[in-house]
Amino acid sequence: MKTKEVIPPLIEMRIDFPNLLVKTHYGNVYLKSMIRNKRTIVYINPSEMIPAGAADKKKFLQTLKTLKDMNFHLIGFNRRSFEEHLTSVNWLNSYIKDDLVFPIFYQTENEPRECLEKDLPEKIDLKNPVYFLDENGTTQAILNGTQPEARSLEKIAELASELVLREQNFQKNKVLRES
Repeated sequence: MKTKEVIPPLIEMRIDFPNLLVKTHYGNVYLKSMIRNKRTIVYINPSEMIPAGAADKKKFLQTLKTLKDMNFHLIGFNRRSFEEHLTSVNWLNSYIKDDLVFPIFYQTENEPRECLEKDLPEKIDLKNPVYFLDENGTTQAILNGTQPEARSLEKIAELASELVLREQNFQKNKVLRES
């Protein structure tokens, strides 16, 4: 019996995220100018995050606040239909407080996928990935979104906090070595 190869849920790779041209209320802007000096999480197809009920909405809002408290900025890119994109943007703008709203862009081309995933090992196929970017716009890690539970906002916040802790430990060790 042949077993299916397991794809790791989190791939740690340092790849420059593409400087995509995105449409905003203020005109077209390059993504790197928006995320400069910010830790960013890029969520592909964020319409999947829309909570189903009141309890899920409460958990969703608390997790968004946790990400903001860790100084992470969330950005969404919809790759699917424009109708799905409008649904997610309308939901976000209608049901979330202004301080927690995050931008969602419609990306007809799969530029992030083509630019980033070509550098991944050949056998790794990412479906709806989540990218964790550092302050320079370089991926720290890529979450494989083949399993819906891996893409939950709670799981993303957990992984983001691990990245912050690792960064702090690295900086602490660096300071100790320099002393």
